[in-house]
Amino acid sequence: MIKPFTFFYDSINRNAIVVKPQKPFFDWINFIYPESPVYEKEEANIYLIREMESNEAIEKWLKRNFDRIFQNELNDWHTAEEDWPKRRTFKIFQEWFSYEIHSMVLDLEETDVSKDL
Repeated sequence: MIKPFTFFYDSINRNAIVVKPQKPFFDWINFIYPESPVYEKEEANIYLIREMESNEAIEKWLKRNFDRIFQNELNDWHTAEEDWPKRRTFKIFQEWFSYEIHSMVLDLEETDVSKDL
């Protein structure tokens, strides 16, 4: 008899939004730094938000709060805010970044999650 695999994890009360820069973002950063062009980013940033009842609710949250993420993504590459795009709409966010919404965030570690404030 095969013993069933028991998977131990804790679900945490967060949802995740994975954000990946796209060509318009790289066009902008390459305009700022033409001497060292980049065309891709190996890792995506993952943003944890409070747990919501559905992916539609997460999408609504993102439409209201996208600029916080947009600014963080810009700041990761170039901290001079005067060079950032002045007009940042959700439509432009969707052109500059792809994103994935994840409703299940699982913690596989036994140690507590910590937060730098």
